[in-house]
Order: sequence, then C-alpha cells, then structure tokens
Amino acid sequence: MNQKWNLQDIKPARPKKKRSVIDESTLKKAPRPQKTDRDDAEDVMSINIVDGKKRKNRSLIYALIVFFVILGGGVIASILMAGAELTVFPRYREPNVNAEFTAYKNPQPDELTYEILTLEATGERQVTATGQEEVKQQAQGTILIYNKHQSAPLRLVTNTRFESNGLIFRIKDAAVVPGYTKDENGEIVPGVVTAEVFADEPGEEYNLSPSRFSIPGFKGEPEYENVYAESIETFTGGFNGKKFIIDETELKTAQQALQTELRNSLLDRIPSEKPAGFVFFDDAVTFTYESLPAVEYGDNLATIKEKVTVRAPLFEETAFARFIAAATVPGYEGEPVRITDPNIFTFKYTSATTSLSNIAEMDSLTFKLTGRPQLVWEYDADKLKTDLLNKNKTALPSVLGAYPAIEKAEAVIRPFWKTKFPIKIEDITIIEKIE
Repeated sequence: MNQKWNLQDIKPARPKKKRSVIDESTLKKAPRPQKTDRDDAEDVMSINIVDGKKRKNRSLIYALIVFFVILGGGVIASILMAGAELTVFPRYREPNVNAEFTAYKNPQPDELTYEILTLEATGERQVTATGQEEVKQQAQGTILIYNKHQSAPLRLVTNTRFESNGLIFRIKDAAVVPGYTKDENGEIVPGVVTAEVFADEPGEEYNLSPSRFSIPGFKGEPEYENVYAESIETFTGGFNGKKFIIDETELKTAQQALQTELRNSLLDRIPSEKPAGFVFFDDAVTFTYESLPAVEYGDNLATIKEKVTVRAPLFEETAFARFIAAATVPGYEGEPVRITDPNIFTFKYTSATTSLSNIAEMDSLTFKLTGRPQLVWEYDADKLKTDLLNKNKTALPSVLGAYPAIEKAEAVIRPFWKTKFPIKIEDITIIEKIE
C-alpha cells in the first residue's frame, strides 16, 4: 500500500543564523572561560623548541659581564687599599738559661741593677679580750749612714747616737762607713753602709716616717755636715701604754687571716702600680708583717690591727734583656734586644730567708733564673719606613743592609702594578714575624 505524504508533515528547513556582531566593550565585560584540566594537560604536553646557538651566546655574554665586574672590583679595591705591607723577620735567639745572678742597688758597669716597689696595707679585726697590761716598747728601724767627710773609712762605735726631729736613736752594733770616691766629673760619691737603730726611749712618737739624721757627737766639727744618715721606711714598734690581753690561739688565727687578706690585696695591686717598662717576677716579691697596738672596741672586745708591706724588685726591661743576652748568647755585642715574655723564667732567691726580709735594706740580691727566653733584636720601625719612602721595591735588600737586627723582609705593594713604595709613611705597614 502506497503511503501518501502530506505536505504538512515535512518540516521546513531552518533558516541560517546570522553571525552576530559584538563590539569590543561587550567582549571586555564578558567573563573569561575557566581553564579546564584538559587544557592544562594539553599545555604540559606542548613542546617548546629553543634555539641552542642563541642560548650559548647568551651564556657567554653573562660570563664576560661577571668577569669584567670582578676584575673592575679588584682594581677598584686595590686602588682604595693602596699602600705597602712589609713583613719583617728579625734576628732572635732562644738560649737555655739555668744560672745564678746577682743584682745590685748601686751597680758597676755591666752589672744588673734593680729598683724596689713598696706597697703597704693595714686592716683590722675584732677579737675577745680578757684584760689589759702595761707595755713599754722602743721603736726600731734601719738607716743608711753616708760619709762625705773623708776618703778613708769612718768607724762608729756601738750606741752611737743619731738625731731627727729632736728624737734620739742609737745604732745596735759598731759600723764602718766606707770613704767617699769621685766620679768621672770629679763629683764626690759618698760611702754608705746600712745600720740597725733603736729608739732611746719607748713611745709611739718614735715611729718616724722616712727622715734625715745627724750625729750629735759631731756637733761643731767638720764631720757634722758631711756624716749623716737617712731612713728609707717608717720605724715601727714604739709603744708606751696599756695593751689588751688576748687569747694567744684566737689572736694568731685572726692575725693570719687578716695578713692573708692584706697580702692578696697587695699582690693584686702590683701589676697596675708597677711603672711601665719594668719587669717583675711573682716569686721575687717579699713580705713583712707588723702587728699594731690593739684598741678598745666594746665590752670584752678589742680591735687588732695588722700592717703588711710588700716589696718587689723591678728590673728595667731593656737593661734586663741586654744583661741576659750578654750572659747567655755567644758573640753578643750589646745591641738592643727584648725578651718577648719575661714570665718564661722561674725566679728563686738563693737564700730562703730573703723572701721574708726587708730587701729595701739590702745592697744586692742573689737569685737563680731558669727558663728558655726568646731574645729578639730591636730595630727602629719608623726609621725603616722613612728609608723606604718612594724607593723601588728592588731597593729593599740594600735598605735592609743598614739594619743588622733584621734577617730578611718581604714586601707587598698595592696596587699590584706599582713598583715603588708609597710616598707617605702612614701608607707603609710593618708586620713582624719570628720563624
């Protein structure tokens, strides 16, 4: 059976849509489409092809830029740090020292001398007292007797009187004062001797500070002006009155504790009070102790007082170094030298009693030194700089010929293209090295 089609059953063809025209303002306002995971995957899978030749050229340019920056920086730094650095290697020796030496208060040529640094400290402490007693004590001390009267020795008998400020003292033993001598200028150098004296009477007023003394027995005679004495330290021990009675054990314990405290405080003061340019040794320090009269503190209490005096022999650095060099280095001819570290020595008095003696009253000190010091020959660094000003680097060996204390030296001049030393002394730096 043939089917018949009705024209209404056939759908008419859709007309073509016209492309709409969108202006730019609409596009700008339209939202951007979101990027999907698929789009990201496609980006990852895309391959960028770069020209290898261009990359190589770019790397070369970068390398050249870095090179010239470094080179330029080095040149600028060299110019800014212009100057000369001289490394000096001085002559030195390290002798093995193990010998006994003597130093003198009044030395002869080529002998070692010393000075005495004296420090004092007093302190007090309370102890129990059981009563009082009457005490009379005469002051004692040491004097130096001088003879400017005659070139022959002068003998003074035991108990010869010496007067100062109206107070009379007597020498304990007979003394022989050497006659005077004359120096190269014809000046009189008096003979001198040390003597122990005691006060004619008890009393604290006899505890004199350093003073000058005359001899009353010579009054009206030529000797009166030319034979005299001087004390170096304060006289001690003079007392006339009541003293507290204190238990001996308690007293000794308190005294020892106080003395130790004072001694340590004095030792701490030595380095700061020592004059510059001098050497001292810890084991050369001596101590003397003095108990001062106790005073009332309260009911059954007394205040004890202790005085500690520390004395340290000081050696002038240059003279000490030269003395050691002359004694230990063969061929040494008196050139200036220094000891880099004097504390390398072990110092010990020959006599064990010296450490507890008043070394200010002694005319000499005998001791043993042990150690291996480093002796370095000295040179004038400022003069060396002056001699090198504006000199060619090749002239360094000839300049050093005038400095026997220097074994060799090495110079670095900046900027590197310069061949002469600077024209200003402050632009030359000296560095010392000991090989």
